[in-house]
Amino acid sequence: MGLRQQFGFKYSAASEVQEFLRTFSHTVIVEDRDDFFVFTQKDGPRFSLDCGIVPTGLLSERSGEYFEFLGQFVEGLTGRFGPVEMEDA
Repeated sequence: MGLRQQFGFKYSAASEVQEFLRTFSHTVIVEDRDDFFVFTQKDGPRFSLDCGIVPTGLLSERSGEYFEFLGQFVEGLTGRFGPVEMEDA
């Protein structure tokens, strides 16, 4: 698909991460499969960002013009879960 990265952070239960991921439904289209989410644009430049919940945080793949959404996404992650480590997977 595109760039694959892991977002590492600590969480207590997968339901916390699911709840966080669902909060983006007001700005983008969110396809919710419980432990796997796909985000795509409602309007504007086309992008896709997939996130799978893993024990260490999220494993993602993304493509297209995702830069603006990614900034909001990372800001939300750090605000909710604290420090986030990003690394290529």
